[in-house]
Amino acid sequence: MDYINYNLMYDRNIIFVGSKRLYKKALKKYGDHSIYDRKLRPYENRFVVHSTTAENYQNIKKQGCIKSWNILKKELLDFETQPIGAMLGDPEDFRDYIMLGSGVQCEVVVLSKQKNQLCHDADEEYASGARIYFDNIILAEKGLLVRDGLHYKVKNELPLDLALFTATIDNIKINGKITPNTFAEAADIKFSEYINIT
Repeated sequence: MDYINYNLMYDRNIIFVGSKRLYKKALKKYGDHSIYDRKLRPYENRFVVHSTTAENYQNIKKQGCIKSWNILKKELLDFETQPIGAMLGDPEDFRDYIMLGSGVQCEVVVLSKQKNQLCHDADEEYASGARIYFDNIILAEKGLLVRDGLHYKVKNELPLDLALFTATIDNIKINGKITPNTFAEAADIKFSEYINIT
């Protein structure tokens, strides 16, 4: 239902494969929920990550927030011609959002960005950047969290002061080569230790 409602918001046609009974059942269960729910649902991830390159992280620190691709495109004359998501077939409205995720896939996006092509080998060496952790409960309560049925995301800007922790190669330990897998794993371990302390 999040997927359907998000796409209807952008006037896209939705193809639903299933019976009318199943659709009505889904509608009833969805009830008064929306893609902007201000409470986290029981099955939703508590913590999410935004991964970025080392260079972009320096700019994020200077500006004090993560900005959507469209905002950066307006602000920076020599900005990239298209986001890596375009190669994945992401619709253009995704460029208005800061994408959030979990696991190694966030780092695979950074790897692909560095190669300027899609690369799904999470064991390939790369230059890790920053893995910024957020609490989905806080994002939802503040009305920032948007659900599209596939991703969590925030529109336009995400203040850096809402970040719980940022992992970089300077504050985590990796033995051996740095790959999306090794960086994500070491960063997640460090984050788990951090939230147990605070």
